[in-house]
This record gives sequence, C-alpha cells and structure tokens, in this order.
Amino acid sequence: MKIVYTPKKDLQIHAFLLFFVLCNTQIGVGIFNFQRSIYQAAGHLAWLSVIVAGIFTHLLVWLIVRTLDRYESSDLYGIQYDLFGKGISMIFNSAYLLYFLGVFTAIMRNYVEVIQAWIFPDISSWVVLLLLSILTIYAGNGGIRVIIGLCVIGFVLIVLASVLFYSPLKYAVWSQLLPLEVKEPMKVLNGAWEMGFSLAGFEIIMLLYPFIRNKKRVLLHAQLGIAFSNIVYLIIMIISIVYFSSCQLERAVWPSINLLKIVKYPYLERLEFIVISLWMLVTLTGLSVTMWAITRGCKRMWGGRPQVVMIIVVIVTFMISMNIEEHIQIEKFNKWIDRSTLLFSYLYPILLCFIASIVLAYRKRKPVNDEGDSS
Repeated sequence: MKIVYTPKKDLQIHAFLLFFVLCNTQIGVGIFNFQRSIYQAAGHLAWLSVIVAGIFTHLLVWLIVRTLDRYESSDLYGIQYDLFGKGISMIFNSAYLLYFLGVFTAIMRNYVEVIQAWIFPDISSWVVLLLLSILTIYAGNGGIRVIIGLCVIGFVLIVLASVLFYSPLKYAVWSQLLPLEVKEPMKVLNGAWEMGFSLAGFEIIMLLYPFIRNKKRVLLHAQLGIAFSNIVYLIIMIISIVYFSSCQLERAVWPSINLLKIVKYPYLERLEFIVISLWMLVTLTGLSVTMWAITRGCKRMWGGRPQVVMIIVVIVTFMISMNIEEHIQIEKFNKWIDRSTLLFSYLYPILLCFIASIVLAYRKRKPVNDEGDSS
C-alpha cells in the first residue's frame, strides 16, 4: 500500500466542498429522534450538552487535521500502514471497514423504519432497502465528485427543512429552559456522550484529505461545517425543550417529526410526509459517502473493485436489516453503533494523533543520533 497518495486532478475537489460533505454526514436520519436520549440523560439542560459535544468535536477535528498535515497527502488507511506496519494496520483498517458497514446499515435501517412508521405502514422492508441500495450503487458508480454534488443538493434540503421548525415557537414555554444553573455537571456530560453519535461523520475527513487540492483551507471549512451542524442540532433541541413537556420529550420516538406535524398552510397539510420523502436524498448522501469510505478502504488494502465491493455491502446490509424488524431490536443495534462511534470517531483519532506525533518525532531525531554516534 502506498502511504502517500495523490489522486488525478479530475478527481480532486476544492476545500470548501468539505463543508457540504460534513453537513450531510452529520445531519441525517438521526435528526428525527436525537432529542430523547439526550434529554433523558441531561434533562432541561440537554441544549447545553449539545454545545459541549460540539466544542469537543471542534477540538477533535483540529487534532485530526493536524495529524493529516504531518503527511503530504495520505489518508487514514495509509497513515495506519505507516505507523503500525502491514500486519497491525490490516487489523485496524479492517475494523474501520466493519465500523463503516455498521453505520451504513444503521442509516438504511433507521430510514426504512421512519418510512414504515409514518408513510407506508404496510410496505415491506425489502422494498425500501432495494430502492436505497440501487440509488446508492448508482451514485457510487459516479465517483466521489458525483457524491459531493449530491451533498450540495442535500445541504439545500437541510436548510429548507430547518426553516420549517419555526412554527412550534408560537406555542413555546420558555420557562422550561430554567433554571440555567448547572448543579450536576455529570448529567450534562452524559448528555454530550449521547450526542456523540449524532455529530459523528466528521471522520470522513481522514479519507477525503488526499482528494482536496488546497489543503491549507481544510481546517477552516471543516470547522464551518461542524459549526453549522451543531447549530442546527442546538436550535432543534431548544425548540423541542420549550415545546414538549418533560414527559412528552422522554417518551417521543421521533420528536422532530412531531414538531413538523403542526406546520400547516392553507394549501398544504401533513408537511411531515413531504419532508420525510425528500429526506431520502439527505439519507442517500450519507449512505453514498459511507459506501465510498468502504470501497476506498478495500481498494487501498486489497485492490478490490468498487462495483464488486458495493454489491457485497448491499447483500450484507440486506441480511442484517431483514433480521432487525422490531423497534426494540433497531434501538439495540443503534446503541451498539453508538458505542462503536465513540471509539472509532472520538477516542481512537486522539490516540492516533499522539502516536503519530511520537513516531514521526522519533524518526526525525534518529538520523541525528546516528550521526552523533558515528562521530
């Protein structure tokens, strides 16, 4: 495996497009139900947990970009190969592939559940799974530039959907945000822990880095993308707290969709049906980016053909998804992915940064020591 990889110019992208990629990878189907678990952990200070999780994510992205800057043009797979050698890096890279496969399955299965719960209760899971799989393979065959083009369109839908959440403010009870005093900091931190899965997706920077032309601006646009995602989550969380009662928010399965139910126009009702349907495109961008991460890893490690890898991923996803039918089973699967996310997206990149710093510093000093010994 080549440690340093420089793609062809027609495959490279500008750094500002990273903003749209991160917005789509962080804001997906999880925006429909992220509030409940955070509110159960932090109570009325759940909005503060969102801020804490966002700040930590900003710091972590700074560490990730700093690690990438130590290499001329490499990705996660190449860096691990350089630091750990062929054998150990193969284990770590394969673990990341399994993690991306789990995320891909979770995104697809959760969106299928939303479709079945709100629009087509009697539709079979395999129908929606097949539709999403075909669209994902079609987008994946177009390459990274087509996928990023979808992310730009997905960003427009995210902005338009976010504007619709203004209606519940007419019924807001702002006193439900009080008191602002933090008496139990651990609750806020537990809420930030629960928020981790919703803000995940920024680790895609470690794979896209070689494809970015002006790498000096990677950090800026990455931070802007994460800031936008965090603001969207923060606004929706605050609106949820001031609109729902405590019991309602703890029980609601899809609070964000419940908020959209009250949005009505004289010429248009049941707007949530339209939003859920259009959200398929936002979901498709998350699926396409994750699929690209898997095919990229297989190509880097084993030279696997992307088309073959995509078919294998879709088959495995079908097998897993068809065996997860009940809502309780889906929640358990989400919890497992949530815990994996904290490891692969948050904890391991910190460890990788410190290992890279130590190893590269040692390599720089070693020639100097050798010269001193020979003299």
